[in-house]
Amino acid sequence: MIPTVQADALLGRLAEALGCPVEIFFPQSTHAAGCTSGDAFPDCDALPTLELLRLWETLREPVSRQRVLAAARQEARTLRAARAEDAAAG
Repeated sequence: MIPTVQADALLGRLAEALGCPVEIFFPQSTHAAGCTSGDAFPDCDALPTLELLRLWETLREPVSRQRVLAAARQEARTLRAARAEDAAAG
């Protein structure tokens, strides 16, 4: 398991690469409760974020990491576009 300090640093780098705040990796209830990736509260569901960090850590080849980042960036663009459409419609 990645130590909390390392996980937080890695998560920060991922968020920076995506051009988004770190909070996007955590469910709204987790952020609102003031939880961080190192918290052990039952209502903090940081498992998907930690899984992402573990998977990222296993990707040693720059090409592999670039493919993952490209997929994440595309997903973020798709979500932003959908939100913009929803806002314009509503």
